[in-house]
Amino acid sequence: MLNLISVREASQRYGYSESHIRGLLGRGVLSGEKIAGVWLVTPASIEEYRDQMSQLGAKKHGIWASGDDDSTSPTIET
Repeated sequence: MLNLISVREASQRYGYSESHIRGLLGRGVLSGEKIAGVWLVTPASIEEYRDQMSQLGAKKHGIWASGDDDSTSPTIET
């Protein structure tokens, strides 16, 4: 049996917003189950996600992490 906690408890414990956690669950990034319309998540999957994000650092934000908007903005020619 999986160790499951509520999204609310996960949010309080790990500092992610409830909507962020539900979004990650919906996309299959986190492990959990939806029971009677309520998402429950495994603490281990959140801890793994947190560790991955910590290792990525600023890279987790992709092109926006550089702060150089001019190099990533599309050019519109008229």
